Amino acid sequence: MIGKSGITTVHHIFAALLVLVILLVGSTIARLRLADLEKAIIPPSRLGVVAFFELFLETVFGLMEQIIGPTYKRYVPLIGTLGLFIFCSNLLGLIPGMLPPTDNLNTTFACGIIVFIYFNLHGLRAHGIHHLLHMANPVGTWWGWFLMPLLLPVELISVCVRPVTLGLRLAANMVGDHAVLLAFAGIFPLLLPLPFYALGLLVCLIQTAVFVILSCVYIALHTAEAEEGHH
Repeated sequence: MIGKSGITTVHHIFAALLVLVILLVGSTIARLRLADLEKAIIPPSRLGVVAFFELFLETVFGLMEQIIGPTYKRYVPLIGTLGLFIFCSNLLGLIPGMLPPTDNLNTTFACGIIVFIYFNLHGLRAHGIHHLLHMANPVGTWWGWFLMPLLLPVELISVCVRPVTLGLRLAANMVGDHAVLLAFAGIFPLLLPLPFYALGLLVCLIQTAVFVILSCVYIALHTAEAEEGHH
């Protein structure tokens, strides 16, 4: 038999797969429309699938350019995809009876670990072995090596805790938002929950923005010097 936790896990897996299908269908529709140059030039007259993708990605592009700089386009595929997945997953929690994938630590930790691996790989690409040596000697001077026994553990903890904080922050906020929404929807099922739905939508936006911004900050911190050297 499957216990309550097992049913919840299955629900979250189903919800994550549902979000992936929605994004796949939506991105395909947007891609087909943008492939037609005449339709791509004319702005959509109403908020639809294409307008949603354009508005969301333009916002993400703007954030990434401000934080990372001119080379932000290199990181768009992953950060943009994660941003879309997290936002749509958050929105799923506003539908009565649905559990958002992002209120499960398995989902949020997976997103955090992906970002962790990603910014470290780009740090190695940008700095080579110096990316690792920097953690042993963040001061960058000869006397900094004498502080290595003290600074290396601090730097390792600082870097390794980043995916954990990304996952915990996102999951905790979505669990809290979902609990408040369910509580008031159960007590006052008609009009009173509407302000809380508006608040829930705001939380969905903010938590997506926080995840994207922090991911960009981590990428910028680990690649900044090398990227500046190319421009």
